Amino acid sequence: MKVEKKEVEGVKIVKLTGQIRISTQNEFKDLLDNLARENEGKTVIISMDGVIYMNSAGLGIIIDTYKKFKEKKGRMILCNLTPDISKLFEVTRLNRFIEIYGTEAEALSKV
Repeated sequence: MKVEKKEVEGVKIVKLTGQIRISTQNEFKDLLDNLARENEGKTVIISMDGVIYMNSAGLGIIIDTYKKFKEKKGRMILCNLTPDISKLFEVTRLNRFIEIYGTEAEALSKV
């Protein structure tokens, strides 16, 4: 899994590329745990256009991280989901409470 970080208008944006599967889920969990800890009370946008596969553990990690951000009065926003990953969020109905936008620009406009 490849991770790129940048900051736009004071908002951290993390771009993920690769697969979230058994071999990478610990790395993914560590990344999101660190983001939640380092950005208490802030907004972080996670761009997932490079994520081509995510297992159920990956979904669980996202839910856990979403809760951590919310507890600390911050926001975790997802954007650029591929059609397959987007469908996963629809089927599990996670798109009803996790903020998901089509593009990075759209996500930034909602901050």
